[in-house]
Amino acid sequence: MGSFRRRTFSYDKLPAEPIRLSVLKLDGTSFDVNVTSSATVRDLKLAIETAFSHVPKKGPSKISWPHVWGHFCLCYGDQKLVTDTECIGSYGMKDGDEVLYLIIPSFHDTCYR
Repeated sequence: MGSFRRRTFSYDKLPAEPIRLSVLKLDGTSFDVNVTSSATVRDLKLAIETAFSHVPKKGPSKISWPHVWGHFCLCYGDQKLVTDTECIGSYGMKDGDEVLYLIIPSFHDTCYR
């Protein structure tokens, strides 16, 4: 018999499934972002920033993202998403879930890490 070489397949190398999250803004409106299920909190923040890429980068209507992340925190349920390197899956997020902005009560507290 000839030699049989078994090929191995690793499921952890499969691309992560995309999920849609709804982001609830302070004014009560929301918008959707798409991220992978293995995305980090930082990846989620970048997806949110990308959703506003149509806003001018200069002038009175520009968005200062360091200011946003320094004064507001993303939350999922009762959990604050404060560690940028944390995988959103560790919070239990799944397709169709909602995250919201929370005002940071003290200027010395920060969610921008």
